[in-house]
Order: sequence, then C-alpha cells, then structure tokens
Amino acid sequence: MRDERGYTFIELIVASGIVIAVCAAVLGLLHDGLAATPALEEMTDLHQRVRVSIDRVDSEIRAAAAGSPSGSLSRYFAAIEPRGPTDPPGTASPSRLTVRYVPHGGAHSRLVQPLAPPAPVAFIDTAACPVGTTACGFNAATTALIFDTAGSADLVSVDAIGPGALTISNVAAGRATYAAGSEVVEARQVSFVFNPAARQLRRLEGGGSFVLVDNINAVSFQYFAGGMSGLPLAIFQDGPFVGVGSMAFDADLLRVRTVRATFRLDTGVDRLRGTDPRFFARPGTATGPRVVPDMVGRIDVTLRNGS
Repeated sequence: MRDERGYTFIELIVASGIVIAVCAAVLGLLHDGLAATPALEEMTDLHQRVRVSIDRVDSEIRAAAAGSPSGSLSRYFAAIEPRGPTDPPGTASPSRLTVRYVPHGGAHSRLVQPLAPPAPVAFIDTAACPVGTTACGFNAATTALIFDTAGSADLVSVDAIGPGALTISNVAAGRATYAAGSEVVEARQVSFVFNPAARQLRRLEGGGSFVLVDNINAVSFQYFAGGMSGLPLAIFQDGPFVGVGSMAFDADLLRVRTVRATFRLDTGVDRLRGTDPRFFARPGTATGPRVVPDMVGRIDVTLRNGS
C-alpha cells in the first residue's frame, strides 16, 4: 500500500496567499487599463480631428490660385484673402480664410463681347471649346469667375447655357465692366470661418456651410511673403485697393506666398481636462494623471501657383 500524503494546513495557507496576490495584481492591471480607456479614446479622437482640420485646409490652400491656361490667378487678383465670403473688402481677420481657384479640368473661355454690370448674358469664344460641348464645358448651376488683367474679378452664377452664351446672375452686387477678351473660368470659392462661441471651424462654399471640426479653441491664419517675411494683417486693410465691388482687394495680398494655419483643439469631456491653463485652454476638473491635454496642429503651405 502506497503512502498517500495530503497538503498541510500551512501549505494551503501559503498557496492561497500566492493565488490572492497574483489575482490582485492582475485585477489591478485590468482596472488601470479600463480606467485609462476613456482617455485613450479621447486622445485618438483628438488626433483624428487635428488631422482632418490640417488635411482639409492644406488641400484647399494648395489649390488656391490654380488658374486658367493663361496662368495663376494670383497674377491678376487676390486668390487668397483673410476674410469670410460676406465680409466687405478690406476686412482682415486672423481666424478667417477664403481661397479661390479653378478646379482641375474646369471650363474656360474668353468674352467675345464687352460685358456691362447689368448684362444678363456673357457671350464667350467657342473656337477652342472641347468637341461636343455647348458652352465650352460650362453648365447651369455652377459658379464662374470673370476677370481681366486690370485686377477686376467677379464671381457669377451660371443659370443657363446656350451655344456660345452663358446666362448669369451676380453672386454679389457691384460687378465690374469687362472688355472683350476678359477671361471666364469655372471657379471654386472656399472659406474657413472660426466660430468661437460654438467652438467650431466651419467650411463655406456655394452658399452652404458645414462643421469641419468642433471642440476647437483657437484658429490662426498667418501670411508670409518671399523668404517667409511675416505680413501683418493691417497691411491688407490700408490700400491701395484694386478692382470694384465685393471682390476688390488690397494690393498687398498679391505678395502672399505662404500661409501658416494653426489650430488648438481639446477634448469635450470635462473630467479629462486638467486644471493647468498652460495645457488646457478650458481647464477642467481632472486632478489625476489620466488627462488629455490640448493639441496644437500647425502647417505652412506655399501657394504652388504663386507667381
């Protein structure tokens, strides 16, 4: 008969203690991981919002001034301005930006007759139009840009098309007079406007407005000439002004070669924002290590079509 021996009471106590210690350590790690999950999720969301804001603004600024076959729009007028679409000429805000450009493959032509301010029809040259197009590729319900070498420019709405003719209405009042030979191109005008009350950066185009990013504390657009010489906003307000109507602009805007966009965003969860104003534009209630500091995104974009 074999000797069958069990565990002593002391051995059971020691084993139980070891198991309890291991379980406590594992549960502690699990608790820490679960407690950190909201902070990690908010940090990921914050990174994503910064990336979206930078990517979208970057792509629009890079397109700014993209022009017709005649060259960059910035050779003729201000393709980038520190104001919103409804702000009057001479307005200069550090938190607003408007860019204008011709989309890739956009329609283009020239006037074959002078165009006076009240005229509802623009007659265009169809000699070089793509085969199979009625009006050089222009379509109803699109936006067209008329401009000349004197610095005058106007955005108009194309309401209808016909053979060599565009029925137009003004997007804004105060259209200039254009001589035959002035250019007519399909165009985009995109504005970025910061709403500090709602803490939102909005994108405006064609009369529409939507939120690009929320929980944003500050937006700043800065302008630089060649060699990254900073241009203060005041020089965009003192003239001389070129053109007439809503698209008149300060001549100093033609010096802009680079735009710097800076954004500061935070988490919308109060308990994940700390109390130190150096790291939190809106201090919250968090006092422990699990906080999500504000994030600053910055990008310098050189106008690829600047002359």
